[in-house]
Parts: sequence; structure tokens; C-alpha cells
Amino acid sequence: MDLRNNQITIGELLANPAARQVLARRFPHVIDRPIVAKSGSMTVERAMKLGAAYVPKKFIQETLEELRRL
Repeated sequence: MDLRNNQITIGELLANPAARQVLARRFPHVIDRPIVAKSGSMTVERAMKLGAAYVPKKFIQETLEELRRL
């Protein structure tokens, strides 16, 4: 999947069934929260910056690599 240099939006990822499945598996406690649905226009780059305080960088990078392989 082309993440467009991490400029793809959360909404675009969630609209793709395969990408949504990856995110649901890797972030099961977050994926169905209302805040995720409301952040649809946020870029992956911005989400990574916000999540960096809570999620190890290696885990984020592994998730991005998995999404790129789709």
C-alpha cells in the first residue's frame, strides 16, 4: 500500500479492509474508539507524532512496514 510518505489519512486507512485489519490487530484497544473515527482527516505522520508518547517507535515502524506490504 502506498502510504504517500505518511501523508495518507487515518480515514483512508480505515476505509481499506486489509489496512483496517492490520490496525485492528496491532491496536485492538484503540481502533473502535470514537476519537479514531473523528480523526479521519489526520495524516499518519501526525498520528505517529501524537502516538510516540504511548507506543514504542519500533512498534510504529513495524506497523508501517506491514501496511506498506499490503
